[in-house]
Amino acid sequence: MIRVIYRWSIKTIEIVSIVGVSLIVLVTAYEVVLRNVFNKPTIWTNEITAYLLVWLGMLGIVYAYDKGTHISVDFVFRRLNVWVQKFLNVLTIFLILTFSVFICIYGYKYWWLAYSKGWRHFGMLDVPMSYTRISLPIVGILLVFQISIATYDNICNFFLAVRKKKIQKDNIL
Repeated sequence: MIRVIYRWSIKTIEIVSIVGVSLIVLVTAYEVVLRNVFNKPTIWTNEITAYLLVWLGMLGIVYAYDKGTHISVDFVFRRLNVWVQKFLNVLTIFLILTFSVFICIYGYKYWWLAYSKGWRHFGMLDVPMSYTRISLPIVGILLVFQISIATYDNICNFFLAVRKKKIQKDNIL
C-alpha cells in the first residue's frame, strides 16, 4: 500500500511538472509575441514564470531522486567490495534522510514566518511569499517519505549481502 501511494505521488509530480513546464513555455512565448510583435509587454509573465520555476525546481528534487538521476561520483565506490557498497548506501541514505527532515522542519518554520508576518514578493503581482515558501516543507515531507522507503530497501539489501557473505564464508570452510 505504501509503495502504491509512493508511485502515485511520483506520477502526480511528473504530471504537475509537465503541466508546469508547458505553462512556462506558453507564458514565455506569449510574452515574446506581445513584446516583439505588438510592442506591448506584459507585467506579470516574468513573475509567474519565476514562481513556477521555484515549484518545478523543488518538485524536480523528488522526481530526480526517484529516477536516480542526481549526480554522483562513484569512481572509488564501484571498486569497493559489495557489502561495503551496501553499507555506504545505507549510511548515505541516513544522511540524506537527516537532511530531508531538516528541510521539512526549517522549511515549515520559514513558511510560517512568511505566512504569519504577511511577507510579500516584490513585484507587480504582490504575491504572498508563503505561496512559494510552502514548497520547502511539502518537498521535505515528500523526501522523508521517499527516503524512508529507500532506507528500508537499503537496510534489507545490506543484511542480505552480509548473510550471503557469511554463507559463502561458511561454505568455503
